[in-house]
Amino acid sequence: MISKSVEDYLEAIYRLLKEKGYARPIDIAQKLRVKQPSATEMVQRLAKDDLVAYEKYRGMTLTPKGERIANSVYRRHRTLAEFLKILGVEERIAEEDACKIEHDVNPKTMRQLVKFVEFVQKSPQEPRWLERFGEYAGTGKHPERGRKKEGPIGNQQDSRDCESKLITKNGESGDVNLLKKYMEWS
Repeated sequence: MISKSVEDYLEAIYRLLKEKGYARPIDIAQKLRVKQPSATEMVQRLAKDDLVAYEKYRGMTLTPKGERIANSVYRRHRTLAEFLKILGVEERIAEEDACKIEHDVNPKTMRQLVKFVEFVQKSPQEPRWLERFGEYAGTGKHPERGRKKEGPIGNQQDSRDCESKLITKNGESGDVNLLKKYMEWS
C-alpha cells in the first residue's frame, strides 16, 4: 500500500514534469511546502522503490510504475477539484480540499464522481438542476418551494401536499386508500 505522503510526492513530481519539463528536490520542496532535505530524502526513497529515476544534481523522471501512480492521483485530484467547483466551491479551496480527499476516496465512489463531472462538463448547457442548486447555495432557499410541479400524477404543489390525496391527470383529487382498494380488486 502506498502512503499519502508518497502519493503527494509522486503527484508533485508529475505536475512539475508537466509544467517545467524537469523536477528537482528544491522544486518539490517548494511545491509541497517542506524543507529541501526532507524532499531529497523522500526522492531517494522513491528511487529505491523504483518509482523515480533520480540522479543527484540532475533531477529525476518517473518510472513507468511511478508515472502510473502519479497519473492516477493527479486524475483523482482533478476530478475532485472539478466536482467541488461545480458545487460552487471557490478554486483555491477546491484545490486544497481535493488534495486532502484524493487519498481516501473509494475507487467505486471515484468512478461515479468521474462520470458525474464528465456528464456536467459535456452537457450542452448548464443543467437546470445545477442552476437551481446555485440559487439554493446562494440564498439558502429552495427555488422550487411553492412552485407547481408537473409530476407523474398531474400538477402538484409539493409532494408533501399529496400525503392522503391522489391528484388525477384532469386535476380532480381522490383518496389514496380508495385507489389502493381498487388496485386490490383488479
